[in-house]
Amino acid sequence: MSTTKQRLARIAPTPSGYLHEGNVANFLLNARLAGEEGGLLLRIDDMDRSRFREVYLEDIFRVLDHVGIHWTQGPRNPEDFHAHWSQRFRMAEYHSALAELRHHPLVFACPCSRRELQHGEHAHHCLSGKIPLESEGVAWRINTRALPPQTLPNRFGETPFVIDLHQEAADFVIRKKDGRPSYQVGSLVDDLHFGVTHVARGEDLLPSTAAQSVLAELLGVSTAFSQIYFVHHPLLRGADGEKLSKSAGARGESLLEDAGFDLGPIQHWVDRLIEGKG
Repeated sequence: MSTTKQRLARIAPTPSGYLHEGNVANFLLNARLAGEEGGLLLRIDDMDRSRFREVYLEDIFRVLDHVGIHWTQGPRNPEDFHAHWSQRFRMAEYHSALAELRHHPLVFACPCSRRELQHGEHAHHCLSGKIPLESEGVAWRINTRALPPQTLPNRFGETPFVIDLHQEAADFVIRKKDGRPSYQVGSLVDDLHFGVTHVARGEDLLPSTAAQSVLAELLGVSTAFSQIYFVHHPLLRGADGEKLSKSAGARGESLLEDAGFDLGPIQHWVDRLIEGKG
């Protein structure tokens, strides 16, 4: 009897802005990773409720349908998402992970604002560990100063990626000031919860993969996490050579409202990448 785990890739959009061409390229690459015999999970990351908009959620399903991506697990439409698949249904698992992490000596409470942290120094002596984790208005962070560099495979080259987390994601957050788990915790827990085996993500998320690898080790699930086949691909860039991103305002409207949207070049980019020519 075979015990081989079924291949399961995933796409994980966030309903915090309209999807752009780079998102579509990533979705197509993950669908190719799944293959004809594997599964494809649609996991919508809605942890950041401050940026959630229903119109962005609807856009995810409209774009996926338009570009012909078919997933085997996950919500079928916005109503199904709200009823069964929102991350709020897995909140107990995220908080269980946080309960384990809180006792680790690398975890500390931090009330600092982004402005206070802009030069990389804490303004409230946070690293002393004297601020109780139960305090109101504090984030929980991981002290990255003593972490060794994280080495991740480069699927498109011979030289692996080496990530210094203190340089790339210093003292990354695991619990936000409002008590919600961070993206890093949610993504790690979800990938293990659903049994994801393959993930394609942009090279800009290398620090996230490294951070999640550290969390997996702290939680004692590094063996399971290390079995996920990560592909960190180059970014699809705009005509000006800049990264496409929601936060940079890559799109003020849905792709589907753009008469010039052409799926062909994106598919060609994915084909070349898989052939090793991208």
